[in-house]
Amino acid sequence: MGKALKTTWFAIKLISFFLISLLLIVAGAEVYTNSMANSYCHRNVADCRVGDVGLVLGCSKRFSSGVPSLYFTGRMEAAAELWKSGKLRCIIVSGDNREKYYNEPRDMKEALVKLGVPEDKIVCDYAGLRTYDSVVRAKRIFGAQKITIISQSFHVKRAVATARQLGIDAEGFCAARIAFNRPTLLRQFVRERAARVAMVFDLLIGAEPRHMGEQIPLPS
Repeated sequence: MGKALKTTWFAIKLISFFLISLLLIVAGAEVYTNSMANSYCHRNVADCRVGDVGLVLGCSKRFSSGVPSLYFTGRMEAAAELWKSGKLRCIIVSGDNREKYYNEPRDMKEALVKLGVPEDKIVCDYAGLRTYDSVVRAKRIFGAQKITIISQSFHVKRAVATARQLGIDAEGFCAARIAFNRPTLLRQFVRERAARVAMVFDLLIGAEPRHMGEQIPLPS
């Protein structure tokens, strides 16, 4: 066997090992997420508990094209539905506020008030830069011990798995499903798989949120 052929064969084995390892890591994160969260995520309001703190995970209210985001609308409507059904005692809206003209918590609060949620029952978490940060801060900054996390099903499972591993009594409420074209769904699928691997890594190393700060009391 020539030197060039040996080099090629070694490269093939190395790439194969890398791909198999990556596949196992992704599959492991998937199994872990589903095993931790599936039993605690609900699609019907009647199945949700009464008296929890709602945690709405942030996203932009508009897509990059400027069109209103169906993710945002779905989450706000789901949170408002839970509130009107008497399931929540207050709501934390947690999202990104790192840029001057981009404020997810403010946008979420305004949308919820328009949907009939009392303003004094909504608390803004301006440092929810990641899902992991939002969940950790809900417990350590706001003192929430029992939470219902609100987002689309693919996202809420990861958040519930994170919360339960951190000792939070968490359940999830799935906002309306969003149907897009195949390329968009593929990007969403790949992104979520990567996010679940990152979640497991954060849990393993005991990652800290980027920002913490003083404790903030929730409305009684």
